[in-house]
Amino acid sequence: MNVRALRTALRLRQNALEAARADFAQRVAQETQAAAALAAAQAAIMAEADAASALTADDAAVEAFAAWLPRGRWQAARASDALHAASAAVAVARACLSATRVAEAAVARALAEAAAQLDASAARAEQAALDEMRGCIRDDT
Repeated sequence: MNVRALRTALRLRQNALEAARADFAQRVAQETQAAAALAAAQAAIMAEADAASALTADDAAVEAFAAWLPRGRWQAARASDALHAASAAVAVARACLSATRVAEAAVARALAEAAAQLDASAARAEQAALDEMRGCIRDDT
């Protein structure tokens, strides 16, 4: 194997791995934001319901809650959809990150094996040269 080509491939794989890590981190951040938006929408519904059902609430507060509730539910449903989409994107990014890690590790292994083969070849050549020199020394004596 061409060690120089493997080094280049390894750098490319490492760059791809860094990009996959950054994408994964971004997707997780988006998922976290979507989860927070859903929690906020659900909390708003609960807060409005509590305010409308308080003993001190008048009919106007109950009517305002009834008018607002469809919008609050719509916002919660939209936030839930966004969370599901963000979770799916995280799963895809996680799979891409895993595949990129495997590819980078495979190139790193190939580079290590190629370097070991070069070292072994150099050691064999050196040993052959020493053996030849030893043979020349014996022939001269």
